[in-house]
Amino acid sequence: MAGVFGVLVLAGFTLLIVGYVMTPVPEKPQDGVTAQGSTVMYKDGTPIIRMGARRESVPLSKVPPHVQDAVLAAEDRDFMNNSLGVSPKGLARAVVKTATGGDVEGGSTITQQMARNYYKGLSKDRTMSRKFKEIMISVKLGRSGNKKDILEKYLNTIYFGRNANGVQAASRAYFGKDISKVNKAEGALLAAMIQRPAYFETKGNGPKARALQERWNYVLDGMVKMGKMTAAERQQVGQKFPTTTTNWDDTADNQTTQTGFVRERVKSELGQIDPELANLAESEGGIQITTSLDAGWMRDAYMAMRDAGAGSWPKNINGGLIAVDPRNGEIKAFYGGSPKRSQVDTVFHPGAQVGSSFKPYVLATALKEGQSIKSTITGKSPLCINTSTGEAQAKGTGCYVVNNDEGDPPMNVINLATATEKSVNTSYVKLGVKLGLDKVVKTAEDFGVPHEDLKPHLGNASLSLGVANISPAVQAAGYAPFANGGHTVMPHLITKVQKRKGDKWETLKLPWDKKGAQKQVLTKDQAAQATYALRRVVTSGTARKAALPDGRPVAGKTGTTEKNAAAWFVGYVPQLSSAVTMYNMKGGQPIANIPGFQGNSIYGGTIPAQIWKNFMERVIKRSNMEQQQFDLPTYSDTQAKAWDAPVQTERPETPTPTETATCTPTEPGAPQQPGQNCPSATPTAPATPTAPATPTTPPTGGNQPCTSPGVPAGCDPNIPPTDKDALERWCISHPNHAACRKPGDGEGPNEPNQPNNRQPAREVDGN
Repeated sequence: MAGVFGVLVLAGFTLLIVGYVMTPVPEKPQDGVTAQGSTVMYKDGTPIIRMGARRESVPLSKVPPHVQDAVLAAEDRDFMNNSLGVSPKGLARAVVKTATGGDVEGGSTITQQMARNYYKGLSKDRTMSRKFKEIMISVKLGRSGNKKDILEKYLNTIYFGRNANGVQAASRAYFGKDISKVNKAEGALLAAMIQRPAYFETKGNGPKARALQERWNYVLDGMVKMGKMTAAERQQVGQKFPTTTTNWDDTADNQTTQTGFVRERVKSELGQIDPELANLAESEGGIQITTSLDAGWMRDAYMAMRDAGAGSWPKNINGGLIAVDPRNGEIKAFYGGSPKRSQVDTVFHPGAQVGSSFKPYVLATALKEGQSIKSTITGKSPLCINTSTGEAQAKGTGCYVVNNDEGDPPMNVINLATATEKSVNTSYVKLGVKLGLDKVVKTAEDFGVPHEDLKPHLGNASLSLGVANISPAVQAAGYAPFANGGHTVMPHLITKVQKRKGDKWETLKLPWDKKGAQKQVLTKDQAAQATYALRRVVTSGTARKAALPDGRPVAGKTGTTEKNAAAWFVGYVPQLSSAVTMYNMKGGQPIANIPGFQGNSIYGGTIPAQIWKNFMERVIKRSNMEQQQFDLPTYSDTQAKAWDAPVQTERPETPTPTETATCTPTEPGAPQQPGQNCPSATPTAPATPTAPATPTTPPTGGNQPCTSPGVPAGCDPNIPPTDKDALERWCISHPNHAACRKPGDGEGPNEPNQPNNRQPAREVDGN
C-alpha cells in the first residue's frame, strides 16, 4: 500500500514539474483590472468628484510600511521569506489531491491572490485546471524574487469592500483620505477587510461588526509576532477601534448640490479636447483633471441664490448664476439650479430667451461699423419698421410693429448710450435692421454665441430684442470683450488634464489655451464705449439694484422677455463677468408667485440684479478683490452717425428742468449742441423765469398726468403719475422731480453729468 502511495505522489510531483515547465506567466492583465478612477479637482487640488472605476493605482513607495506590514500580517506572514510563491503545506495538499483525482487546494498566498486577480486567463472558478494553473504561475512568480512588484500589484487590485478596488480607493472609501495619511489602527482595519469584504461591518456591535473587530485584533497581534510592532505599541494602538466615514470617497459637495452638473460639464469639455477622452476617463481612467472652480466661490453662488429665496420659488421656476474670468474664460463658480427641479443645469444649457441682454451685441455691431455711442436714432414708440430698409412706415403695410415698455415716457431722438441705458426697444430694432441683421448675427457669433442658438431667428427683426435662447455661460463669456479691451474668450472649467502614461503623467494641450483661441473683435476704445453705455444701465438705468456698495464701477445689461417669462442680468467688473438667469420652465408663461412680489413683477432689474450683487459682494470680500477702473472712451475709432437727426423744439423755461425726449445727453468730449444738451443734475434756475400765459379756458386733461389711461390731449407731462410702476418709468425723464428723489441720492461714481437719482426703468423685450 505504501508503495502505491509513493507511486501516486511521484506521479503527482512529475505532473507538477511538467505543468511548471509548460505554464507561462501571462503577459497581459485581465480586462479592467488596471482601470483607475479619474479625479476632478478644484483649482487648489481638492477633489470635487471621481469618475470611472473606484481604483487609483499607487506605487508601493506611497503605501506606508505599517500598512504593508498589516496586510502581510493578515494574509501572508511568510511572504517575504517564501521563495515558492505558494504555501508548502498547501502545495503538498494540492499534490495529494491531484494524484487522487480530487479538487486542487492550496493555501492562498499573496502571490496566488495577485495572480488570480491580476493576470488574464486566470478566473476565480473553483476548478482543478484553473487552480493548477494558478499554482504554477505563482511558483514562477515566487522564484522570480520580485517581491515588491508582486506586493504592489496585489495592493492595487485586491477588493476591500465599499466598491473599492485597491488600497488607495479603500483608504478613501473608509477614511476619506489618501493612503499616505492612514495611521496604524486604520491600516490594520483595511488589512482585516480583505478576508471578508462583503460581510464585515465597520460600525455597530452586531455579529458582522464583532467579527471585523476580532479580525482587526488578529492583524495587530500578527504584526507583533512578525516583529513589526512592540507589545506596548500594540496595546496603545488597539485601545480604540477606528472610526470610518459614511461616504465611499473624499470628495465634498460644499453644500451646493452641483457635483452632477460639474461631472456633465467636465465630460463635455473632455470631448472637446479629445472625442475619446470622456469615455476614457470613466473606463480605463487614470486621468487627473484640474478645474478653475473655487470651492469658496461655489459656496458664494449657492448662498446668493439661497438668499434670493430660490428654495421657496414655485417648482416650475428655476434659476442660475455663473461667473467667468473675462481675461481667459475660466469659470470661477456657478450655480446650475436645483437638481430636484431639473436634472439639466440652468447655466450651460440654453433655457430661456435672453431678452435685452442681447442688445450689447447689436451695439457692438454698430461700433465695429465705425459708429460711436453718440450716434443718434429715434426712440419713438410705437414704430412699424420696414424690415428691409429699417425705416418707419404706416401700420398695416407689412412692417414689423415694435413698442417700448407700456408706460415708458415718450422719446424722440436719443443717442445709443441712452438707448442702451433705458433699453429702448424701438431704437434697437431699427438699429439692427439698419446695420443688417446678418452683421448682428456675425457679431454675436464672433462673441461666442453658437450659430444653432441664432438659427431659428435669422432675418427676423425681433432678433435685436433677444428672442434667442442662449446659455448664461455663453452670455457671461460674451460680455468679456467689453471688460477686457475687445478680445473673446472660450468659457471653460478645465485648466489642466494629465493622463497617466506608465509611471508618468502626460499633460494634454487644451483648445482654449492654443494660440489664436482668443480673437480681437473690438478695439480697446470701442470696448470702452460699450462699457460706458452699459455702466449707465447700472448707475441710472434698468439695473440700479446691481450697484455695489463700495462704489466700484459696474457695467451690465438687464433682460426681461415677453410676459415676464424670463429675467436676466449680465454684469461685469474688470476682473469678473457674471450672468444670472431666472425663468419659468413652462415656456412662455410668466414668472409668478414669488414670495414678496405681486403678479408678474419680476424683471431683470429685480431678483437677477440682486442675486448678482449678493454674489459679487461675497466674492469681493472672500478674495479681497481690488477695485479697478474701466478705461474711459476717447472716441478715437468711431464717429457719431445720425440715423435720425435730433429734433429742435422749444422748451419752456422752468426752475426744475427735465430731460425731455429731444435732448442729447452730454458725453465725455462730445461737442455742445445749443438747446439740445440734457440738464445738469443740479441745474441753475434762470435769473428771470417767464411765467407762461394763463389760458382763458384750461385744456381738457391739463391737470392730469399724460401716463394716465384715457387722458385726452392737453395733459400735463410734468405731473407725476400715481401708479408706482408708471412713476418709476416717468422718473427716467424727470430725475430731479421731488417725487423721484430718494434719501441719499447723488451722483454715480465716475459718471460726469449722469444723475444717480433716477428710478430704475423696466424693459420687457421680445415680440
